[in-house]
Amino acid sequence: MKQKTNEKINAHYRLIDKTCRKGDFRYHSHERFEIYFFHGGDCKYLIGDHIYYLQPGDIIIMNGLTLHRANPEAGTCYERSVIEFSSEWVKPILKSLNVPELLQPFYTLGNVLFRGISANERNAIEELIKEIANLDLNSLDENGDKMENRLKEGEVSTLLVHLLFKIYELSKIRLVKIPPARSEKQLHVNRVAKWIDQNFSKDINLDHISDSLNISKYYMSRIFKDVTGYTVMQYLMCCRINRAKYLLEIYPEKTILEVALDSGFESASHFSRYFRKQVKITPTEYRGNKTGQPRTKKRIVHQ
Repeated sequence: MKQKTNEKINAHYRLIDKTCRKGDFRYHSHERFEIYFFHGGDCKYLIGDHIYYLQPGDIIIMNGLTLHRANPEAGTCYERSVIEFSSEWVKPILKSLNVPELLQPFYTLGNVLFRGISANERNAIEELIKEIANLDLNSLDENGDKMENRLKEGEVSTLLVHLLFKIYELSKIRLVKIPPARSEKQLHVNRVAKWIDQNFSKDINLDHISDSLNISKYYMSRIFKDVTGYTVMQYLMCCRINRAKYLLEIYPEKTILEVALDSGFESASHFSRYFRKQVKITPTEYRGNKTGQPRTKKRIVHQ
């Protein structure tokens, strides 16, 4: 069953996967800011072309738009807490409090990992995440008591502001930006991911990538799968699908064909088939869910 999500904020405290399998966690992106707290397990976290080896107590902040995914070791237990929130929802709240700079770390740092946080600070951040998750705005009843709903949302926003103060302080005085892993194999994988991020909308294949980066196609394919858990072409298609989602949401005037071609697909039919296979709904249905427009209007093309 698809989990209900709130447009303003979603919080999950100590999510646990007791036995991870390869492919359980897909690359994804979104327009929300994200605070990720790693509790335990054997896990690499991939953000764009960066690979981070996580330690318990690590906190990552993300702007969300960069393609990212967890890659826990197969067969291990993986535990984390996650908060995603809309910047458009929280901006007026911060403005009314005269503290708009609390979002600055998400804009200026983008995607960054905090490590070496004191136990007191770490516990305080964890407790705030727990309280926000326990309040669960997804449980609000649209037909229920409006005042009760408003008070609950106010309590959540207050807790989030406290959490953002903590993150802002970390960004000033406690930040340790962990560099990407630097082995030769991982450097090659970073190069491949970065090249794909910059060229996924073009008509490319493994030969194009290996020739451009001057690396053996077979070696490239093997090490990319070893490090990321994905094949090179799976990563390429993830980039294309995420780009298509963005275009469907942000540019409702674009036809499905235009979205397909702009995202790197060869035709509207190929795009629609692959999109439905991966997302479980058609591109038109996805656009309708996100924008409230059930179908794209026909456009007049001036010759």
